[in-house]
Amino acid sequence: MKKTTDYLHEALEKLGDMPEGKKAETLKIHKNTLISYKNGERIMDDYACIVIADLLGVDALEIIAAANMEREKNQARKDFWQDFRRKIGALAIAGLMVLTMLVNPSQTSAKAPQGV
Repeated sequence: MKKTTDYLHEALEKLGDMPEGKKAETLKIHKNTLISYKNGERIMDDYACIVIADLLGVDALEIIAAANMEREKNQARKDFWQDFRRKIGALAIAGLMVLTMLVNPSQTSAKAPQGV
């Protein structure tokens, strides 16, 4: 499972070649905070998770759950967040399958035999 720093690095790569301060400004995160998140010194807050999710085009709950899992000290609660992340992933896959079937039904259903 991805860590929040993985999502953050992916988002920073997507922003391309610009100074760190400009990337922080684009993400509406203070430069020092961004550096702390990037170095793993701090775990992203929900706001940062949502901004990063929007940039990457992923469900914000996916990153928020990752942050909560990383932040949690209690193993039972860590396990809860890990299970929650799996459920979110399964729902996302199911949603994509349904969307694919709705958008392009001719490729997802079997064609009827000719001359029947």
